[in-house]
Amino acid sequence: MVTKLWNSCFHGLSSQQVYRHNFYLCQWQRDQDVGILYLIYRWLSAILFLAVLSCSLLDIGRSDEPRYEHHYAKWWIYLTHWGLMACAIQAWLGAWIVTQGMMVDRDDYGNQRQVKKSWFHRAYWILYTIATVYSFIITICYWSVVHNPEINKIDAVNLMVHVFNSIIMLIDLTIVGHPIKLSHVTWTMGIGLVYSIFTAIYFLLGGTTRKNTASIYPLLDWSKPGKSIVVSAAGILFVFVVHFLVYCMYRLRVCIFTNVCVRHHDDKDKNRSGMSRTISSLERGQKENFLSSTAVVELKI
Repeated sequence: MVTKLWNSCFHGLSSQQVYRHNFYLCQWQRDQDVGILYLIYRWLSAILFLAVLSCSLLDIGRSDEPRYEHHYAKWWIYLTHWGLMACAIQAWLGAWIVTQGMMVDRDDYGNQRQVKKSWFHRAYWILYTIATVYSFIITICYWSVVHNPEINKIDAVNLMVHVFNSIIMLIDLTIVGHPIKLSHVTWTMGIGLVYSIFTAIYFLLGGTTRKNTASIYPLLDWSKPGKSIVVSAAGILFVFVVHFLVYCMYRLRVCIFTNVCVRHHDDKDKNRSGMSRTISSLERGQKENFLSSTAVVELKI
């Protein structure tokens, strides 16, 4: 049964055609015109992520705590910040793509050019998937494993990079019109593998954290390589699980749209067309009876 489900998922994705206009539109619309509200939302999302990224880089909103040597230079070593970078980049790419859809590429709707013909759209698509999956992973892992109330203070920056990112990407996942592909799991799992290798190399080269500790995360202490390898393998497997759950949320979104919005609209169209046909037949019958020379009209006084 699991194999059948797996094959059906991948078969559906391989045969699915994704067009450029899927990246211009919201899931919850049936026409092919870029909505102004959706365009505003995309730009607001991009600006918000840029603001969060700036606050994280510059420690704006972070509670007072001691700064060690090379504090700002070590910002990029954390997985949280890798995920935040992906969120910000995909948000700006997405905003530009929707703007392009409104201003430039309207002629593509009729031609329905496939997305594989545009590397720009494909780059956004992959980055979007990475940002969505890792936002959820970062939030779950930070609050369940990493966060220590005695060390990590809950301030504005902490909430923005460990909560706000997931909320925005969850909202985005329910709104955007393009799909999530299971085959993109190679990218999300690949990022997990690359980060694990990076932490090992960083440790071997003598790199330290912002607080001058040897391990970036307590569970990834490469002074105990056996444990770290197991943790890395489990983490990469967890990436696959989260990616699959994100795919399921996308399928749920499409299912709700298909069964609630589309079918309800089609039923209304059928009722309207059926009613119009009935009215037309009645009018035609009345007209035929009125014009017929053999028609007898009985007048009751």
